[in-house]
Amino acid sequence: MGFYVMKIKLTPEISYLIGLWRKCRSFEGLGVKGKAEVLEIFSKEALTQGIITSNKILTGDDKVYFYHSAYRKFFQDVEKNQLERFKYLNDYAANYLAGLFDAVGNIDGKGVVSLSKINKGDEILLLRLGFNIKRRSGVLVFERPLVFLAFIKNYTRLFKGNKIFEYVNPKKRS
Repeated sequence: MGFYVMKIKLTPEISYLIGLWRKCRSFEGLGVKGKAEVLEIFSKEALTQGIITSNKILTGDDKVYFYHSAYRKFFQDVEKNQLERFKYLNDYAANYLAGLFDAVGNIDGKGVVSLSKINKGDEILLLRLGFNIKRRSGVLVFERPLVFLAFIKNYTRLFKGNKIFEYVNPKKRS
């Protein structure tokens, strides 16, 4: 008899969860804390991806989490190697950045698109992917927001209904 080693593969959908988890992580288990919408998105995605079953999800004061040591280690490894894992403009990077954006992103009334709680690694990742950004008052602001929004448009869950997406790749008029 041998023992079974769980092999976890990175998928675009799990990349989204890792991006969301990175900036909203709870102290207990593997989960997120914050707004109700973020909690709902995280738990639905974790269930959809088969990471956990509904009876294993725990909730607390503005947080949702579960215990799974293999996925926790996997999420931490991906976080540690984010510059290597997400170095190409593909579905993995788009989902990861959409998760980050849903966690700490903002679109203000003037159409300024920004990210808060961003560290140097995140900043380097965005610059390597070709997004023009500037740090203003501790917040990272996209100089060409429509380029970034076009990249994450199909993957963001929290901002999906925002009016600004009407201007991203608008339908051509005949």
